[in-house]
Amino acid sequence: MKVFEEIRKFPYMLAPLAGYTDYAFRKICREYGASLAFTEMVSEYTMAVPRLRLRMEKITYFTPEEKPVGIQLFGNKAEMFHDAAKAAEDAGFDIIDINFGCPVRKVAGAGSGASLLLDLPLAEKIVRNTVKAVKLPVSIKIRSGWDEKADVYLDFNKMAEDNGVSMITLHARTRMQMFKGKANWDHIRILKEHSKLFVVGNGDVMNRNDALRMQKETGCDAVMIGRGAIGNPFIFREISDPSYKPTVRERIMTGIRHFELLYSFKGRRGLLEARKYFNKYIREFDRAAEVRKQLMTMEDKEAIIAYLKNLPETMTL
Repeated sequence: MKVFEEIRKFPYMLAPLAGYTDYAFRKICREYGASLAFTEMVSEYTMAVPRLRLRMEKITYFTPEEKPVGIQLFGNKAEMFHDAAKAAEDAGFDIIDINFGCPVRKVAGAGSGASLLLDLPLAEKIVRNTVKAVKLPVSIKIRSGWDEKADVYLDFNKMAEDNGVSMITLHARTRMQMFKGKANWDHIRILKEHSKLFVVGNGDVMNRNDALRMQKETGCDAVMIGRGAIGNPFIFREISDPSYKPTVRERIMTGIRHFELLYSFKGRRGLLEARKYFNKYIREFDRAAEVRKQLMTMEDKEAIIAYLKNLPETMTL
């Protein structure tokens, strides 16, 4: 499959992140070398119903230069996944990921995401309906289990193998851990030892060394980077080139470019969303708190860009 050929060339990809992995962020991460990027989560019901699908245009929008590009679906209505997957294929996505790992209450508490770790039969119905609907590769993203007493990642792997799934991503935390504590990379290693699928590791990859160490210690086929890439798309180039380190000016200019993409794509909403990225782009600067405070109050696009452009002369890492 062509998508896996691309991943194998550089086995480091961008994770689907709710509220983050829109067109602008994916585009920048791909430019810095990420071999694959996914949309934010899209509900199976919304994707399956044409009149509702239109509301998701900002989330599902992508351009040809992003390809290969994946979509992540979530939900608990197994019968809706067939039409949702077909719509994703028709839209031109290259791979469909099913979310069985989101731990947030809004998702898991409604019977989707990580709550499906407690309902393997329903998860299997969802997978079957998705795989049957499309010719695209289908992947699943899971956590180790609901809590430390119920590791189910090997059970989900077997289910995925039996139902035509091509790739499995393991965020090596339980649902109850949320994003706290330490990811148990041993689970990724064990999964790789037992799985016939393309295995992707996820969890606690915040820099180049983490990424390389995960692959070495677990043997996983690829590494998925989530929070470590927010405001830090440079991580992908740092992995491929050990001599590379972004300068202060590059950090700022990339932040400006990200802001401009967001603004042109979403207007004022993009301006407001850019603030959470600015916090990350400048987090290592010596006057980060002062700059952050200023940026949080500015509401004029050109003034924000001018302010940022003046920073390289005064800031240090």
